[in-house]
Amino acid sequence: MPDDESRLHDLQSHLDEGAPTLLDAAISGTFGECLVAVDDSDSDADSNSTSDRAVGYLLAAAGDGGVPPSGVAPDDTLDGDAPTVHVSELVVAPDARRQGHASALLATLLSRHPGATVTLTVAPDNDAARALYERFGFEVSRELPDFFDDGPGLLLVRRSRSE
Repeated sequence: MPDDESRLHDLQSHLDEGAPTLLDAAISGTFGECLVAVDDSDSDADSNSTSDRAVGYLLAAAGDGGVPPSGVAPDDTLDGDAPTVHVSELVVAPDARRQGHASALLATLLSRHPGATVTLTVAPDNDAARALYERFGFEVSRELPDFFDDGPGLLLVRRSRSE
């Protein structure tokens, strides 16, 4: 992943509130997991080489059952003893959106953590992201006033389930 490090930081610049320190920790292997989506459509048909380009990533961290994500006050949102996973960042390059990359990243994360309660935060007016998350079974748990620098966030939760 070191070759992709600068590309991942470029992708992070498309987030309104990315956390460079968090991304660096994920890249170095000291925080959670970093799933990367690549676009392999630039393959050279005349050779065996490909120029896979990172077009998106998802940062997530697993936690203890019932522990809310950082910055979120405890309540009854999480299932008691179920393992939890919080999606910290999910971004796809603007020129690669609407091609299934975000869905693939989210599906991969969910398949790696069957039975976990998964949380994430999203801006209330980010309709495209909210539609994606709803397709994967996420529901609005509550509003988080002043969560983002420019306003509230929504805590979305996908309850633990056997898969």
